[in-house]
Amino acid sequence: MSLKSAKWLASENSDRVVIVDCRYDLIDPARARTDYSQAHIPGAHFADLEADLCSPKGVHGGRHPLPSARQFAELLSRCGWTQDKILIAYDSEGSGAAHFWWLCRYFGIDEVGVLQGGFQKWLNSGFPVSTENPKLTPSSVPELIPNPALAVTRDFVLEHLGTLPLIDSRSHERYMGFHEPIDKIAGRIPGAYHFDYKEVYNLPGEYHPTKVLEHRFGEIISRGESPIVYCGSGVSACANVLALSLIGIPVLLYAGSFSDWISFTDSPIERGEAHGI
Repeated sequence: MSLKSAKWLASENSDRVVIVDCRYDLIDPARARTDYSQAHIPGAHFADLEADLCSPKGVHGGRHPLPSARQFAELLSRCGWTQDKILIAYDSEGSGAAHFWWLCRYFGIDEVGVLQGGFQKWLNSGFPVSTENPKLTPSSVPELIPNPALAVTRDFVLEHLGTLPLIDSRSHERYMGFHEPIDKIAGRIPGAYHFDYKEVYNLPGEYHPTKVLEHRFGEIISRGESPIVYCGSGVSACANVLALSLIGIPVLLYAGSFSDWISFTDSPIERGEAHGI
C-alpha cells in the first residue's frame, strides 16, 4: 500500500491505524513541532526528523544519517504500533511522509501508507484537527532488520558512475551549482539527471496520476535500470522514490546523498549544464 485518501483515513477504524505526523523544516527545525502542537490530525503522533528519524551526525553519512533499527523501533513503540496495524504518514509538502514510508520499507514494514495531499488535503476536506497529544501506550516492537538492498553508499555510487542512471531531486539552482543554501559545497554528482521532487505533485503532497508520472520519468524508464536517487541529505529524494514505485520502477536511495558525497575530498563535483549519463 502507498497512497491513502483523507476520506479513507477519516473513516478507518482508528484502532488499527497508527498516524504519524512527519512535518519538518530544514531552516527552522523547531517549527514542525510547533505546527503539530497547534493543529494535527486527531490521534497523530509526531515524529521529529532530527531526533527520531536520523542518527547522530558524523564526519560522513550526510546531514540526516539513517536511524538505527533500535532507534526506529523505539519510535514505533512510542506510537503504539504492532504488526497487525497500518502506519499512515503525512506532512505538509510531501517529502517527510515519503521519507517515513521509505524508512518503514527499509526496516521490513510493508503495511505503511502516505496520506495523499497531506495535511492540507485533510483540512480542505473539512475533517477535524486536534491540539491534544495522543495517549502514549508503548508497544512491543519485534526486532527490525534493515534491508541494505534498498540503500547505497558513496562507494557504490562512485563505482557505478556512468553505468546506472542518477537522479538529483533538489531544486534546479542547487543541481546546477548556482545556489547552495544548506551544504558547504555547491554542485551535483557527475552525470545526474535533474528531477525536482516537487514536480511529482499536482499540489503539495498530492502525487500526480501514474500516467503523468510515467511520462515524467520516461527517459529513466527507457533505461531499463534501477536508478540511484539522491537529494541533499536523503529525505526529499524519497518523494521521487515513492513516485517511481507507484509506476513499478525499483529504486536505490543514496541515503547520505550530496551532503555525504561532499564529505569526501576526492568526490568529483559537476556544475553547470548537463544532459544526464
